[in-house]
Amino acid sequence: GWICNTDYYRNSSLTGCLKVPANASSSYNSNYWKCNSGYSKTGNSCTQSPADDKLYKVGSGSGFAVTADGYIVTNHHVINGCTQVSIYDKGKSFIATVVTKDPVNDLAVLKSDFRPSAFYPLSTEINISSDIFAAGYPFGMKISSSVKVTKGIISTDMGLGDDISRFQIDADLNPGNSGGPIVDKRGNVVGVAVARWNADEAIKELGEVPEGMYYAIKSMMVKAILQSANIKFSNPNKTILSEKDMGLLFKNGTFYLSCSMSLAQYQKMEKTNKVMFTKEVIFNNLKWKN
Repeated sequence: GWICNTDYYRNSSLTGCLKVPANASSSYNSNYWKCNSGYSKTGNSCTQSPADDKLYKVGSGSGFAVTADGYIVTNHHVINGCTQVSIYDKGKSFIATVVTKDPVNDLAVLKSDFRPSAFYPLSTEINISSDIFAAGYPFGMKISSSVKVTKGIISTDMGLGDDISRFQIDADLNPGNSGGPIVDKRGNVVGVAVARWNADEAIKELGEVPEGMYYAIKSMMVKAILQSANIKFSNPNKTILSEKDMGLLFKNGTFYLSCSMSLAQYQKMEKTNKVMFTKEVIFNNLKWKN
């Protein structure tokens, strides 16, 4: 009928309480203790573990070029918390610098020392029922290293809760598509892939998981972040591209991005719940807005 006070644990014979060592903790009324994060057990004490500066790949996403000199647009949540972001082009990786970011609208602009062989113009023309294509790297490199493209239409010109900065599409998006371009038939980017319905939230709010409902950030928001950083971008194409030219644009202007960080940073981000690293890829969980 007795319990140990805070900072004490029950001994193995359950006849008394022993002091928890420094830099350690014990669960309520437990008969064991464990070292805190960053410390390792040495006998009956905890010593600080050597720093692990090695970077681990914890997530991935997509991005696309908007200039000939290699400015890359992606989602902020793809690069948030990363110690290092890498851009992959034709089998080579390039360390990226974050030029500017907009957490509110979930956008970021990257730059590295390579020049893409293709880039996308931007268009703000959003018309309901217009054909669009979504390009990116769903599920990272698990399926293949090639860019994947899905086709659909613009379902509505607003996002959840009548959000005018986003629009809805029915082209399939999967984890890893985040940050990829939504492209019209002229090869212009009209949006940035950002989210799909969170299954648990959808069931809670609607009673079932909706199909064919995905969301993109409007290109007007991309233009705004580029202009704020004094980055010049091209005027939209006015001619419909051939299938061959569209294919080359998707292959050469869309990039796989990886997020790497130290073990300590990973543990820190995991505790704050700011980013979900439950898979190899990072994908934003969209919450229903009342």
